[in-house]
Amino acid sequence: MSLRRSTVPILLLLVLLSGCGGGGESGQKTLTIVVNAPFSKSPYVGETIARGVELGATVSNPVDTTAATYRIRVKRLDNALSPRKAIANVREAVADGAVAIVDEGTGVDASWRIAENAKIPIGITYQGGVGLVDPATRPNVFRIAPTDRGIAFRLAEYLIPKRPNVAILTDDSGYGDEGRAALQRSFGSNPEAIAAI
Repeated sequence: MSLRRSTVPILLLLVLLSGCGGGGESGQKTLTIVVNAPFSKSPYVGETIARGVELGATVSNPVDTTAATYRIRVKRLDNALSPRKAIANVREAVADGAVAIVDEGTGVDASWRIAENAKIPIGITYQGGVGLVDPATRPNVFRIAPTDRGIAFRLAEYLIPKRPNVAILTDDSGYGDEGRAALQRSFGSNPEAIAAI
């Protein structure tokens, strides 16, 4: 639910800032927003992101400006949780004339440069590692969803006063490593609150 609410404003912002688009019928121009997500490997994540973007596009269509009328088209590209495929998808988005990419986060370490060269913003909606968004080194990468750090801090803020014994269990994936680090920092001021890591 919060993903959908937060996607609508970012879509409006991207449309208003883009000022460009492809051809269209009867004086309308088309603005393509690409959703780069794991539709085949993690359908829940991919569908949630895509539906949020599509909801934002439905609410926004058409966008009338003094210069032209724009219709927003959402194009889904499956990254299959593969950085290589995610990068290929960003190249396809550039070739397709996309004005924005809404991304789950896989492959952003490399794909942001391709998008930046084409002046396309990337909005990350799923992966929460704080290193993915850096205004100094990745000026075209933005966050739509909260960071791991923000969520972990809120969890610690909620649990520590209740004084439960908390065990932190994570996997050894990139998601798990970043989540564990965020939780350790958030609970670090009260180490006695953690039974096991």
